[in-house]
Amino acid sequence: MQRMNRGVAAALAGAAGVWLCACSARADVVASWNFNGLSGTVPATVQADAGKGVANFTEFTGGLGSLAGTDVNALTGDVAGQALSVTGSGQNGKSMVFEVDATGLSQLSISLASRRSSSGFSAATIDVWNGTAWQRATTFDASTVQWQQHQFSLSEFTVLNNGMARLRLKVENATSGSGNIRFDNVRVEGVPVPGPAGAAAIGAAGVATAARRGGRADKPADGDGKDAAPAKKPDEKVDAAPAPKGARAAFGSQPSDAVSPASGARSAASASPRGPRGRSSRGSG
Repeated sequence: MQRMNRGVAAALAGAAGVWLCACSARADVVASWNFNGLSGTVPATVQADAGKGVANFTEFTGGLGSLAGTDVNALTGDVAGQALSVTGSGQNGKSMVFEVDATGLSQLSISLASRRSSSGFSAATIDVWNGTAWQRATTFDASTVQWQQHQFSLSEFTVLNNGMARLRLKVENATSGSGNIRFDNVRVEGVPVPGPAGAAAIGAAGVATAARRGGRADKPADGDGKDAAPAKKPDEKVDAAPAPKGARAAFGSQPSDAVSPASGARSAASASPRGPRGRSSRGSG
């Protein structure tokens, strides 16, 4: 019985792992902004161009506008139109907030394209709202030469899962009134959360796997967990092999319950990136 229980547990865990790996390979777009509709004065809020979300710019006291954009990090079908720009050292420390509907999703991530002028904002920070305060996720610097793609995992911040999520993008360290930074193709993505149907599928797969592994699972066990010896036939002689002195029963090693510490937001930025569609990055124009 112990063997059967362990076998079923292992099969269920294996099936769950396969299912979760399949899910994590597919990320859904929660919300995306390509800013191609910007013209003239930037409104206080901008709805997402794809998905469900709103970008809030009410903290800025001017300095917002639009400049030539890029297709780096753009969704399929989006063209290199306009990009959101922030200009002037007077905007140091100001933030924009992206609020998205991540219902049914987990393991969120954010990605975007950016570039800046030599006196523009050399530090951009992404923070996560944890329900009571903003929590630092990562800080990055935009290239002064070309458009650059930035990708950050937010899977550590489980407070973002399966509900409304708020992300803050703060700019700092501009050194002149004309220094600027541009952001384009901001994307928030997440992995679907397993629902009842997914859980049922995991269970069915696990039971089926256990049945295929059957073998010795239905054999009775003696008191110390070993397989019972087959019944002796009439008049059959059984030669008992002498046990070596000091022999002890062997048991499997106890599984480790150590938990790895959570890591911070992981980032990846390439010096000369391509967009998700394999297109080369473009200059600022």
